[in-house]
Amino acid sequence: MLDLSTSYDALRTTAGTYRRGAAIARIEGVDRARLATRLLAKSIEFAPVDSCVDSLLLDDEGAPLGLALALLRDDVIVLVVDADEAWFALAERVAADFDAEVVRDERIAVAVEGPRAWQVVEPLVTDRGIADVLLGEVLDAELDGAAVLLARTGTTAEFGYLVVGAEPIAAALAAAAADVDGGEIDPAVLDRVRVETNYPVLPAQLDGANLLEAGLGWFATLGREDEFVGAAVAETPAPERRTVAAELDGDCPAVGAEVRDGDRVIGRVLVATERAGRDAGLALLLLDDPYGVPGLELDVDGVAARTLARPTVSPASWDAQIGVN
Repeated sequence: MLDLSTSYDALRTTAGTYRRGAAIARIEGVDRARLATRLLAKSIEFAPVDSCVDSLLLDDEGAPLGLALALLRDDVIVLVVDADEAWFALAERVAADFDAEVVRDERIAVAVEGPRAWQVVEPLVTDRGIADVLLGEVLDAELDGAAVLLARTGTTAEFGYLVVGAEPIAAALAAAAADVDGGEIDPAVLDRVRVETNYPVLPAQLDGANLLEAGLGWFATLGREDEFVGAAVAETPAPERRTVAAELDGDCPAVGAEVRDGDRVIGRVLVATERAGRDAGLALLLLDDPYGVPGLELDVDGVAARTLARPTVSPASWDAQIGVN
């Protein structure tokens, strides 16, 4: 595994691999689409077959339990679940009302992200060029002679892919990433790269903040008219606090550290990330209105902080082209 600084460099300049999700589940049966629609906070009503959708997972009261990436196939829906056993218990209870079931899957999911990620997964795609795999697409592929699922998706704003297969795919993909000067990353670096590009950092980002205060409303379809688990989330009141990224001199103060404008306490550190060899620290601050905006100079536990618009970096993939070395 790469160290923190090299892990950051891999994700932003070459390619890094890491395990994604705590578990894999399959939704099978005649009513699989209806069951998935009920379980996911993000509507998949108009999502096409062979596409993928990121969604929050909610409990009955609308409190977030985690995230899932849904891979929508013609005959099954595969969920890469980042949630604990409480969600699985809920899913099994809800499934009892449908002609469908939620089945545990022994496979793993490995993310490959970075400007050269496409080179890592290119050998898996044999029926077309890697540049023809569209963002959000899911397809059948092959790795070392074994069938896998490949999705073009990510969490860092760089080129990203997800591979679902048996345990050996982790080592194979890490080795392929090493061949392009990357490798298996330290997962501790993910909070920083995700804060930089506005992907959720859970559960920390929701500690004492509701969905809208945390800025995560886009991982749910709040205006839905159909039934779904946690529909009460649509009644979340308009936020009086906002989450904003901030750059700090040196290391981040601890989560919960007070944020001040002069002598006035206006919020706290919601997410503190590793510096990963960078010059400045990066945090998410939960601030009272109207402070949750970029461009402010604030004090965080005696450390100077500057609030930022996101993305806070210019991802290298924005200036790169898939299929061109």
